[in-house]
Amino acid sequence: MKKWKIFYLLVPILFLCGFTSPKQDLKITYLGNCSYLYESARSKVVVDPFGTEYGNYFYLPSNDTKQNIIKGNAPFDKVNLLLITHIHGDHFNAKLTEKFLLNNRKAKMICPQQVYMQMRDSCKSFAHIKSQIISPDLAMNGSKKINANGVPITVIRMQHGTNRSLVGIDYSNYTNYEKTEDFGYVIHFGKKTVFHQGDGCLKINGKALNKIDCPIDIAYLGFFDWDSASLNIVKNKLKAKSVIFMHGTKPAKELELDSFKKIAPQLIFFKSELESKIFK
Repeated sequence: MKKWKIFYLLVPILFLCGFTSPKQDLKITYLGNCSYLYESARSKVVVDPFGTEYGNYFYLPSNDTKQNIIKGNAPFDKVNLLLITHIHGDHFNAKLTEKFLLNNRKAKMICPQQVYMQMRDSCKSFAHIKSQIISPDLAMNGSKKINANGVPITVIRMQHGTNRSLVGIDYSNYTNYEKTEDFGYVIHFGKKTVFHQGDGCLKINGKALNKIDCPIDIAYLGFFDWDSASLNIVKNKLKAKSVIFMHGTKPAKELELDSFKKIAPQLIFFKSELESKIFK
């Protein structure tokens, strides 16, 4: 049989087997608190996996999971990118992050300046991992587009959740808690786009959310957003197709709130560590 005839016979078979285009599904695995592993055909991204504080109140990733991430054991082998939203101890630990970067030399990390400076000042091997860290210096509501290890990211500086809006209040009058630098991340995985805001309260971050210039497929409601007002922002402003609940408390006190019960049917819940869901 002539070569060209063989080629045309094989094309339909290759198409049916999925060889003509990369798989577009996104697999999301829950690790605890605000921490997730994202797996696409070309990349693996982990957010906030090394929290060690406030475990009596929040569901943190287990020690076994943290060690598997550091050692690069499956499913955490070949992680392209580590994202840290902010410096608080239920999201970040400098020593564990240092170990991860030392053991995963090809991985990059994006983090706020506060995280960068704590690592610079406390990590003995900082000189060896400095080149792996990307830390844009962003003013409030500022944003920056970054391509890190082939993963397109939009980084947005957001106001950390608090009980008041900081609009019109001088920075010198912020509390130390309010001075926390929180990064929201718009992460592009082929045809799937995820928005993870860390502890950025959606209701007081309208200017920051205006920096999102693309449709969002998957978004979150976290600790400061357990109400219909925040869900409306995610659904109507961000146009998110799927909304995941994160940053739950022990013993899930949010489930007792009438305001939360109203929105719960519209949320996706991960109920156990390392539970995964496929988003097609």
